[in-house]
Parts: sequence; structure tokens; C-alpha cells
Amino acid sequence: MSDLIDQSLKLKREILESDPDKRLGYEAPLGKLIASMQEQDIPVPAEIRDLHEELVNEMIESQFDNMPV
Repeated sequence: MSDLIDQSLKLKREILESDPDKRLGYEAPLGKLIASMQEQDIPVPAEIRDLHEELVNEMIESQFDNMPV
């Protein structure tokens, strides 16, 4: 149990320390880690859920960055 929580916190640090242009690449691995935690009935820390939501929102916004106005 604590292994997945430790992994999520390590991944969070990695994401926060990464180049902002590369953050979106972390959305899928973080989502899979959250899904694994949920499958094993491990409570997902709020800070991890919030970070994943932030990445999802950034991903959605990035789809509109290059759209002509």
C-alpha cells in the first residue's frame, strides 16, 4: 500500500521539478498510478488528485493554443 503512495509522491516531485513544457507527458503515468491505487482501495492523496486534475486541464488548454481565432 505505502509503495504506491510513495511512488505517487515521488512522481509528484518529479513533475513539479520538470520543465513546464514536459509536464503534460506525466499525465498518463500519473493517471495509471491513481487507477492502480483505486483498484487496490488505497486512498489517493488529495495533492495527487489535484495535480492530476491540473495536468488534465493543462492538456485540454494546450489543444486550443494553436487554434486560429
